[in-house]
Amino acid sequence: MDNTSRYLLQTAIILISGIVCAAISKRIRFPDIVLFLLAGILLGPAVSGLINISAASTFNQIILTFGACYILFDGGLSLRFRVLSKVWISVVVLSTVGVLITAAVTSLWGIALGLPVATALLLSTM
Repeated sequence: MDNTSRYLLQTAIILISGIVCAAISKRIRFPDIVLFLLAGILLGPAVSGLINISAASTFNQIILTFGACYILFDGGLSLRFRVLSKVWISVVVLSTVGVLITAAVTSLWGIALGLPVATALLLSTM
């Protein structure tokens, strides 16, 4: 099977399994992300090997980009400004101070594990 056919087949498997998981989660009133993760584990190389995509491949980057777009779109679509007006302080603190604390802790752990300072700082920004 050539690369194009393999990528199309894997894309179809990912989309169909995502649709099925979303329908099941809606029906049983369960968070869809849990079913998505389980489907990824079951379809991935660790269990069935049906989908085996290299982390460094362009195809992987395309899937991640579309996934991020879906998450942002769905978040924006379901956003209620009335709720946001009640929790905006928490959102601002988590997205600023929380990120800085996470970066600092990650950098310190990297340095403690023997990484050069520049590498530890770079690691903390990923």
